[in-house]
Amino acid sequence: MAADSRAARQRWGRSAPRWRVALAVPALVAALLLGCGQAQPSQGGPTPEPTVVPQAGPASAPLPDAPPSPGSYLLFNQRLLEGLYARTLDLGDVDAVFWHVFSSLPDEVTVYPSENYYYFIMYIQGRQIWGNIRLPAGSRDRGVLSFAYFEFDEFPTGVREGFTRSKFFGEKDGLRMEKRDDFTYAVSYNGKKVTFNLHKLRQEPPALFPLGQGELFIERTFDESGYQFFLLFNDEKDYFFWVLNEEEGVPDVLEPAGEDLLVGKRSGFAFWVDAAHGNRKVLLGVRSINVNRNDYYDGPFDQLADNYVDQTRISEYMVRASPSLEGRIDKYGYYTDREEPLRVSLSNYATYYTLADLQQFLAQARASADPYQFISRRGVPVTPSPVAATPTATPTPEGGRR
Repeated sequence: MAADSRAARQRWGRSAPRWRVALAVPALVAALLLGCGQAQPSQGGPTPEPTVVPQAGPASAPLPDAPPSPGSYLLFNQRLLEGLYARTLDLGDVDAVFWHVFSSLPDEVTVYPSENYYYFIMYIQGRQIWGNIRLPAGSRDRGVLSFAYFEFDEFPTGVREGFTRSKFFGEKDGLRMEKRDDFTYAVSYNGKKVTFNLHKLRQEPPALFPLGQGELFIERTFDESGYQFFLLFNDEKDYFFWVLNEEEGVPDVLEPAGEDLLVGKRSGFAFWVDAAHGNRKVLLGVRSINVNRNDYYDGPFDQLADNYVDQTRISEYMVRASPSLEGRIDKYGYYTDREEPLRVSLSNYATYYTLADLQQFLAQARASADPYQFISRRGVPVTPSPVAATPTATPTPEGGRR
C-alpha cells in the first residue's frame, strides 16, 4: 500500500511542532477545564464567585479493566463566562501559561490517551484555548515533557488563524521528573508536584470477535474521544484497519444509519457492522468537520500505543504497508530523514460530510473484492508501485491539540 502524498492532518498545538503523513492512499477524556474565574474580569463582566460543585451520586460498577467511573462531569456556565472575561494571563508567554495550567492540576491525574497527552480546555480573554501536557515515550525518561496550546476555531472556514504555542520543559526550565515505574511519573515545577498516572492497556488480541484469514492483532489504543480501538493488519495484503473495542464499554450512543451501519451520536464515528466476524464494528469513517477543527473526534490515527512500542513493533508493519518507509522512520513511526518532527499517520478510514456520502462509501466497500482494504485505502484503488510520503511545503504545529 502506498503512503499518502497529500497533506498530513494538521495537528495544532500538540506538544512540539509535529506532523503525520497518512498511510492510506497514494497521492474528552482526561480533559481539564480551567475556568480562570480567579482573575479579575473587565468592567461590566460577571463577578467571579465561589462555585460549589455537588458531589456525584453513586456510580455504577465499572466494567472489568475499564477506567474508573467517579460519576458525571458537570461543566457550569458560570465558570465558563467568568473565564471569558478574565484578562490577567499573557497567552503569548508559554512559561506563564504552563504555570497557570500546571498549578491548577490536582495532585494526581490519570492520562488516558495512549500517546500520553493530558488535554485541557481553557476559556480566557474571549477565547477558547485547547492544549495539552504530554509525557512522550522516549523523552519522559530523560526528564522532558511537552506543552502546547492553540486557539480553537469552532467553525473553520478556510486557513486556520489564531495562534499556537509549544515548548519542551525539562531540568533547564526548573522542571524535575521522577520516574516511579513505567506508568507513574512525579513532575515537580515551581514548588508544586503532580503525579501523572499513564493508563495501562492490555495488549491482548480481541476476545469478542474472531480475526479473519490473514489478519493480525497489532495493538489496543485509547483515543482522546474516549473510544478504545483495536488496530489490525492484513498479513497477506499489508494494510491496516481499525475495529472498535467493546470489551471496555463504549462512551457513546451508536445509532443505526442503515442495515449494517452505526454512527456515534456524540462522536460521529461511523462503523460497519461486520456480520462475518462476530458483528465486529469496523471503523468506516469520521466527520470531515472534526478533522478540519482538529478536535477530539478526528479519528484514532493520533493515539497509537506508544508505551508498548517494543511489544507491538508498529514501525515494522508501517514499512510493510509502505515499503518506501524502509530505513526512514524510528520505532514510533517518526521520520528520521526530515528536520521537522514528521510522523506516519494511520488514517485508514474515510472522512464524510453527509450521511448519504457515508452510505455510498459503505455500499462501494461491500461491493469491492476486499471491503477491509477498500476502507483502509479510503476507496482509492491499489496502485502497483508505492509513492513516497511527503509533507506539504508549510509545516503546521501538531501538538497539544487543544
